[in-house]
Amino acid sequence: MRCIIFFRYMAFFLLALAAASTEANAIAVASDYLVNSTLELIRGASALYSIRLQNPTDNEIGIKLDYDDTLMKVIDYKEVYILQPKSTHKILFNITAPEKPGLYSVGYTVGEVEPGGGSGVGLLLKINKNFNLKVIKDPNRFYLSPDY
Repeated sequence: MRCIIFFRYMAFFLLALAAASTEANAIAVASDYLVNSTLELIRGASALYSIRLQNPTDNEIGIKLDYDDTLMKVIDYKEVYILQPKSTHKILFNITAPEKPGLYSVGYTVGEVEPGGGSGVGLLLKINKNFNLKVIKDPNRFYLSPDY
C-alpha cells in the first residue's frame, strides 16, 4: 500500500516537473523531401539538395557542419554558421553521381559549437541525417554490355 502511494506522489511530482519546464528549445534541421529517402541521378549528373538550419531560441548560436565530401560539396561553405535568434539559414549541397551505377549512402551532421545561453543545463546538440543516392544508367543511351 505504501508503495502505491509513493508511486502516485512520484508520478505527480514528475508531471509537475514536466509542466514547469515549458521552455525547451533546440536546433532543428529541415531538408528537401526525397521519396523513400533516395535521390536518383543518372551517372555523372549533379543535383542540388538543400537543408535549412533553424534556431528557435532567443540566443545566437554557432553551428558546425560535417559531411562526406566524396559525393557532395557545400556551396558557400563556412567553418561555423552563426544563426541569429529565431532565424533560419539555408545550405545547398551539390551532389554529383559517380560513374558506377549503384546505391550509395550519403550523410551530414550538424552540431552546436557551444551551448546556447539561458537557464538550465547547457547541452551541445548534434543531428545526423543520412539518405541514399541511387545512380542509374542513362535511359536515353544504348549500352552493349548489361554490366556497363
